[in-house]
Amino acid sequence: MSSVSRDLENEIKNVLKSGKAVLGINRSLKAVMLGRAKAVIVASKIPKNYDDDIRRYANLSGIPVINFSGSSRDLGLVCGKPFPVSAIAILDLGGSKLLELSQSG
Repeated sequence: MSSVSRDLENEIKNVLKSGKAVLGINRSLKAVMLGRAKAVIVASKIPKNYDDDIRRYANLSGIPVINFSGSSRDLGLVCGKPFPVSAIAILDLGGSKLLELSQSG
């Protein structure tokens, strides 16, 4: 596992503890379309149509999309969930440095 992946995982955990986020493609897409998301994290290997929709609306709103190198199942485990998570919309960063990490990576 690379240090960037490890840093991203740590920042995701930090956001979930100290900030506010919604899990799942539909809820994430809705947050992006409403302009409520500060950033979106997308797992690898999600269906192309969902990935395209999230990226299109995020681009229109100027919301950064962060690629998570693991699968939906891996992202779910990082979130502490026993099920796959394909996307996370960050609504409040809390004490996380996630946006700084996304700009440097």
